[in-house]
Amino acid sequence: MVNHFQKGSISSRLGIPMIYGIDAVHGHSNVYKATDPELVKRIGAAAAATAHEVRATGIQYAFEPCIAVCGDPRWGQCYESYSEDHKIVQEMSEIYTRVTGRYTSWFS
Repeated sequence: MVNHFQKGSISSRLGIPMIYGIDAVHGHSNVYKATDPELVKRIGAAAAATAHEVRATGIQYAFEPCIAVCGDPRWGQCYESYSEDHKIVQEMSEIYTRVTGRYTSWFS
């Protein structure tokens, strides 16, 4: 489906490629003990595998978890933040990106 859409957009008069994204790899840091480093490693490995599967379907862009320090619960994605403490967010983000970065060879 996505490849078909992409071919249609490129073959149009302007030839502008389409950017198609999907929310398949999404932040689930709102689970119990989401600041446990071992759990974050497991979530990161699963997210990398999901991203690989998404890419196999022709989709080139998948949303990653929100890495933010939420200080105001009125913000809609506040529940995706690891914590209000910037040190916890930094630690968990570094673990997550280290784990998902191991799988970049899948995309080359």
